[in-house]
Amino acid sequence: MRSVPFSTRHIRSVCLLLCLGACAGQNLPGIGRGDTTGSTLQIAQATEKSGDYAGAAKLYERVLSADPNNTAALLGAGESYAALGQTLRAESALMRGLQLQPNNILMLNQLGRIKFVEHDGPSAVAYFDKALSVDQRNVSALTGKAVALDYQSQHTAAQRVYQQALRLYPTNFILLSNYALSLASSGQQEKGIAILQDLIRDPNAAPHVRGNLALVYGLAGRDEDARATLKTDMSAAKIEENIGVYRALRHLMLEGKPIGALVFG
Repeated sequence: MRSVPFSTRHIRSVCLLLCLGACAGQNLPGIGRGDTTGSTLQIAQATEKSGDYAGAAKLYERVLSADPNNTAALLGAGESYAALGQTLRAESALMRGLQLQPNNILMLNQLGRIKFVEHDGPSAVAYFDKALSVDQRNVSALTGKAVALDYQSQHTAAQRVYQQALRLYPTNFILLSNYALSLASSGQQEKGIAILQDLIRDPNAAPHVRGNLALVYGLAGRDEDARATLKTDMSAAKIEENIGVYRALRHLMLEGKPIGALVFG
C-alpha cells in the first residue's frame, strides 16, 4: 500500500535497544523466573516498540503461558506475529482477545489490517465497521475502512468515508494523501493533484508522498511532471520503469477497468 501506515513504531533509546537486543539474543533467561508477569509484559511491549518483533513475540508467549487471558499480551502477540507475517498466529491471538474483550478497538483494527494484507477487503471492512460501532471517531478505523473500500475499487463509498473522517480530522496527512489517491483512481486526477501538491510542501513529507503525486500525474497522462517529481528519489532507469506502470494503469482506467487493488494493494 502506498501511503497507509497502519502502524508507526519508534525507538525509545540506544540504551534500551542494546539492552533488549542482548536479552533477546540470550532468550532472556531471567525473565519469567524471578520477575513478575507485569514486568515481562512491559519488556515485551518495549521490545515490540523497538522493532524486535520476534523477541517481543517470545516474551508475550511467556506472559500468556502464565496468564492465558492477559488481553494486553494477546494484543501484543497479535501485533508482533502480524509484523512477522505470521497472520494465522496473529489472528488466533487476536480472536482469543476478542472473546475476552469483544469491543477492543485495537484488536478490531489490527484484525482489519490483517484481512487487508490477506487481500480480503470485505472482511477488513467488517472489522473496521465493528471498531467504528464502538467509536465512530476512531481515525485508524476510518482510514482502514476507506482504504479497504478503495482496494475493492469502491471509490465512491471510500470517498464518503474519507470526507466523514476529514470533517473530524481536516488536516490529517494520511487521510488527505489517501483521499487524493482515491480521487485520482476514480478519474478525478486534478483534484488529487491539488491535494498532493499541497502535502509535498510539508518539510517532513516522506518520499512515498512524492511517489503518490507522481502516480497521480501518471494517471492524468502528465508523464513529464511525474518524471520531475520522481527525480529526487529515483534513478533514471527506475523512473522509466515507474512511468511504464503509470501508463499501464492509465490504460486500464480509461478502459473502465478497476485499478483499486493495483493502486492500494
